[in-house]
Order: sequence, then structure tokens, then C-alpha cells
Amino acid sequence: MEFDNYSRTEALEKLFSLWKPKKQTEGVPLEDALGRISAEDLRSRFTLPVFRSSAGDGIAVRSADFAQGAPDTAGWRLGKDYVRADTGDDFDDRFDTVIMIEAVSFTGDGGLRLASGTEVKPGMNVNGRGSAIEEGELILEKGLPIRACDLGALARGGLWEVPVLRVPRVAFIPTGNELIPLGQVPGRGDNIDTNSIMAKQMFREMGAEPMLYPIRKDEPAQLESVLSEALKTADLVILNGGSSKGAEDYNAALLAKMGTLICHGVLAAPGRPLCLALIDNKPVVNLPGPMLAAYYGLDWCVRGIICHALGIPVPIRTKVKAVLSADVAGGRFFPEGFEFFCRIILTRTESGGYEAWPVSFDHVEGKRTMGFHPGHCTVKGPGVFTRGSEVDVELLYGQEYFL
Repeated sequence: MEFDNYSRTEALEKLFSLWKPKKQTEGVPLEDALGRISAEDLRSRFTLPVFRSSAGDGIAVRSADFAQGAPDTAGWRLGKDYVRADTGDDFDDRFDTVIMIEAVSFTGDGGLRLASGTEVKPGMNVNGRGSAIEEGELILEKGLPIRACDLGALARGGLWEVPVLRVPRVAFIPTGNELIPLGQVPGRGDNIDTNSIMAKQMFREMGAEPMLYPIRKDEPAQLESVLSEALKTADLVILNGGSSKGAEDYNAALLAKMGTLICHGVLAAPGRPLCLALIDNKPVVNLPGPMLAAYYGLDWCVRGIICHALGIPVPIRTKVKAVLSADVAGGRFFPEGFEFFCRIILTRTESGGYEAWPVSFDHVEGKRTMGFHPGHCTVKGPGVFTRGSEVDVELLYGQEYFL
């Protein structure tokens, strides 16, 4: 069996040309809307201030009292000649102007003094009606993720329930006779299911609802049954394992039997045997079983599908220029255009630049550091990136960790 030679972009574009995701809307309480995607333009229901408010802490006075210049305020009394006006508060209608508290000194007998040169004009330091927000004013455009600061703006506009896109439900089905669940002590021939917990949190981070299934054995009838079950409720199904050319790799054939096979094989590794299909207008992804291959398939393929379903762009990570500390094989035995994800450990140089240390599979240390690679670079083969050459490293941590 030969693998297909689709690039990552080509594989997704082929899927998207056939798949028509159905966007559904639901209303959620404002406190539960963080990270959700707005289903429509969100506009204010209220006008604030309703009448007016003070622009700062101070005293509210009558501007008419200052028409002929600064009056003698030594005998002024609170409630008669002025009132306190705090930031954002309305104040008595007898007064129309606010003097900032920094210009006011209160005397022991209840009077006050104003700083020399204090200027008073009608309406000074007063926010008018609707100066904060007006009814019908656009707060958040359709199709944007709702941030914490947006929650505050929406609350001010009187939206205590907001229309959002329903999150895609993603089923994850780990398969393999060798797999045992997390928490069970492995014996000879066992392998711990590490991908379910990784996938669950990645789905949440991508804005999807995870649906984790128990481990399924490499038995065609059992695999077909669980896939059929998952397709009834999930919007996207991930079969993990059984994607390559092994004697117990049944899943690619199963996808071809049940729906339209998009591709079996992409020009990228780890994750070369990735399989894509469309069944009942629902994408099904068969991810390779090894943890790193599964991670990259989740990161570029499943993330791309979820973003497409939500109508949002795929996030762009920060990249930095770095100098390689060793040679990186760029797929000398792979076809033209093949992409190899090389894990990178990044360090700072004395000159303030970055040095990239490739993590290789060719030695034990590389395998032990599978969980520790703060970045990666994509190397296109055939060819070799040599020590001392400059590469773009995509950061998996924030750049602040490498200052």
C-alpha cells in the first residue's frame, strides 16, 4: 500500500471543498461566554449614563456662581452651595459643573477654598448622556472570540445572555490491542493511552467540546460499531491508531467503507499515515498512534477543522529566528515538498540572539525529551539544514520564557 502525497494544505482544502459544516447558535449566560464565538453583531441595549455623571472625584457647583469671577467660598456649605461628586456618579440637578478634588481644600468650619486660578465653565468635567455607551452601539462584531474585557463591555450594554456559535463536539476514540488506560500499571506488551488526556485538553483549548471514548481493541466489527455510535452525536470524530500499514491497522479501510476517503497519507512527519474521510457530512480523522505524531496531527489538522467549523482563522504562533547548533536532516528519503517537524530546544546567546538545538529521534536522549520541546521548526525535504544556518522556530511557549 502506498501513501497519498498530499501536502497538509492540500488535504484540508480537499476536505473543505466537500464538507459543509452546519453552524448552530445558542444563547449562553454572560458569565459562561468567555472564549465563545459571537454568532451575530452584539449591540448595547442601554444608554449610559442615563442622564449624566461626574468625570472625576470632586465637587459639583453652579457655573452661574462663577460668571463674574471666582466667588468667596469660605462660607459655602455642603448641600447648599455645592455637593460631592464622585467619579461615575450622578449629582443634584441644582449643579451643572464639577471642580476636581485636587483644586479643593476643605476648611475646619465646613467651608472650602479653591486653588488660585481654578477655571470653571458650564458642563466642565461632566459626562453627558450616552458618553459611555449608547443604545444600539456595536460592542462586538460577529465571528469574534469573546474576551474577558468584552464581558465587561457586554455587561455595561445590558447583555446578560449572548448568542454564540455552538461549540463543535469532538469524539476521540483510542484504538489498539496494546493500550491500557491511564492509572493502570503496564506489563509486558502494554502501552499507556497518553493521547486521550492530551487530546481532551487540546480540544478545549481549540474551543471544542471533547467526548472521550474508552479504548477499543483492533477488531473491525468493534471499530465500525463505535465509529457509527460516535457519528450520531459528534460533529467530528477522531480515531487514534491503526492508520499505518501494520497487520492490525484497519481504520483507513473502515473509513473508505463507510464514507468518502479524502486522503491516506500526508507529506508531513511525524504523522505521515494520517487519514481523512467524510462520513454523513462529518469529518473523520484517523490519527497515527505514537504520541508525537498524534500531537502534530491534532495541532495542524484537527485544529484547522475546528477553526473552519467555527469560521475563525487558525491562530498564528510567534516565530523567532535562531541559529542551528547541529545539522537537521530534511527528509533525504522523502518526496519533494515533504515537511518534517523538528523539535527544538531554544537557548539565548551572549549576543542576545537564539540558538536552536534540534531534538533527534536517533538517540535515547531525544526520546526522553519528547515532552520537553519549547518550539519546533518545519524542515522541507529533500535536503539538510546544516549547523550554523538560520531557521524559523515556532514557539510553543510565550516568548517571555526565553528572555
